[in-house]
Amino acid sequence: MSGSESSSNSLIIPEGINYECMGCGKCCSGWSVPLTAPDYERISKVDWAAKNDKFEGIELFRELKDYEKKGSPYTHAIKHGDDGFCPFLVNNLCYIHSTFESKTKPSICQLFPYNFNETPSGFVSTVSFVSVGAVKNSGKALTEQRDYLETKLGEFKALYPDHHPNWSKIELVKEVPLTWNEYLEIEARLLAILSDGTKSLSLRLAHMSLAIVEVYLGKRGSSLPESQKQIELNRHSLKKSDHVLLRELYRLYFPERLLNRADMNFSASKYMLSSFASKLGIGSPLSLKVPGDSYSIESVKEVAFPSEEVLEGILYRFIYQRIFGKLYFGAGYGQLSLMVGFHHLVAAYVLLKLQARAVSRSRGFKAVQEADLISCVRMLEKRLGDSSLDGYAAAVVELELQSHGRCLRLLSIAD
Repeated sequence: MSGSESSSNSLIIPEGINYECMGCGKCCSGWSVPLTAPDYERISKVDWAAKNDKFEGIELFRELKDYEKKGSPYTHAIKHGDDGFCPFLVNNLCYIHSTFESKTKPSICQLFPYNFNETPSGFVSTVSFVSVGAVKNSGKALTEQRDYLETKLGEFKALYPDHHPNWSKIELVKEVPLTWNEYLEIEARLLAILSDGTKSLSLRLAHMSLAIVEVYLGKRGSSLPESQKQIELNRHSLKKSDHVLLRELYRLYFPERLLNRADMNFSASKYMLSSFASKLGIGSPLSLKVPGDSYSIESVKEVAFPSEEVLEGILYRFIYQRIFGKLYFGAGYGQLSLMVGFHHLVAAYVLLKLQARAVSRSRGFKAVQEADLISCVRMLEKRLGDSSLDGYAAAVVELELQSHGRCLRLLSIAD
């Protein structure tokens, strides 16, 4: 896949990505919808109880805490119900939208599921995999929605006028800077490898990691011997230290409960303590949790992951959009270096496949079901959007995820 660019280079749209709303209502759950001051004034002044008995006696809004407001345009939020859904979801439709019009909805809902990331090349457009329609690639191609996307980009700029990601300090690995043009050359190489359908997706990811290593070695005036370019994932196996890292990332990606803001970061101190304990032989392997049960990696791998076009397409588009959208390194994610950002994405992919197996197993299936993969990738997308890597945490992730060998060991358990 390649991108479609406007003549002004202001909006870059991925090819092969489609979207239309499926009307399932699932996007309207799992979070408190944030409101700008105009959103809150516009929506809260309506007497909703007079329009629908459902709203009688319900507290619909809350003021955001100071730490929630910091660095954002939001002042309030819609309180989700006990079922986790937005109270304005009625018969799988937004009651605000159906009662008035789209422009009455919260600003963030008007933008959803379109994402825009400002880069030195222009604004890159993608769609959020929190949306079932986006996951299923339903509807019209984004490249055929340019006029509409231009309108949405205008709304994005109005909502986040001061949001200008800093791409001036991108690095291949720490202390090895990259120019933007150098990065674009690497990205083109990564996407070319990703598009090679003759290899499994896991093997493609392994070769993408190898490509980054080759660029790094080239900058140092050396190269890989041919023998090390031959990748066989089944020759690798996890080490105890890999389980420690996977456990902490799993806690972030697939939490058993809704995490508060303080829990959304990678816990560097907890990870370092667990890593030290593992060297003393203390600690257990990663355990995959589903309601009412938990499974080992070995037990969930008994659940087949069919190489069906639908399932492979979901995984492919998830990886593709993260790379095309520059959402995995630098200003796109925690100012991580390119190599570590990519390896972090690999870890997410591996845990996604394991969790989908665990969920399907818990429902009595011997092969991963499409519905289970969709629910897991939606959770992962949401968690990647909510979580962050600050200070010490980013430094620890840089240290622990530089290794190409570790990347291969993680990928060895994906298939």
